Amino acid sequence: MDRSSKVFLLALLLIFVGLAAWLVYHETRIPQNERQALNRMIELQEEGRYDRAAQTMRTWMQDRRRDSSRDGFLYGQIAFVYIAKAYKRPRTGGESVRRAEENLQKALTFYEEHPEDGLTLEPFEIGGSYEILGDLSEKDKCRLYEKAHRLLVQQLPLIKGDSYTAYGHTAPLDPVRGEVNKHLDAVNEKLSKAGCQAHSTQ
Repeated sequence: MDRSSKVFLLALLLIFVGLAAWLVYHETRIPQNERQALNRMIELQEEGRYDRAAQTMRTWMQDRRRDSSRDGFLYGQIAFVYIAKAYKRPRTGGESVRRAEENLQKALTFYEEHPEDGLTLEPFEIGGSYEILGDLSEKDKCRLYEKAHRLLVQQLPLIKGDSYTAYGHTAPLDPVRGEVNKHLDAVNEKLSKAGCQAHSTQ
């Protein structure tokens, strides 16, 4: 083998070694904070690796460095990973809907056990997610839409006054009420179209 061939093979070997090292780092790096965990979860989701994305966040939630007051939000993020999987992979949609619902229930339980002072929109956000699950579900539309309906109804009386001020900024609340009512109307229509039993309206 002449010298030029040896140099070429050595360069090729170095490229492969470098690529292998990058792949090992890419696959095994451990998030050091919540932002890194969220970024890694999003990265894996965009690659279509939904279960790995959800596991990344579950692993972070077992880390002692995490802010446990954020657990409700993080459960919601895991739920959205499975919602995305249900959209992209309808063949396993039923299992994805089930896993999404499990995490939404954990988010809801966290919210109920840790009520916040001031304006909170968790019932609206979680209710909207249940509405999406109802859209995706083949067998449990009524049950999921009913849960969405209850949470949206629960949200309305929590929106008090004409505006809300936080961190030096004031925002009008009428658009928020309007958005909740829009989703509530949509859920009522979906319940009717799905042939669900009579339910309380707003």
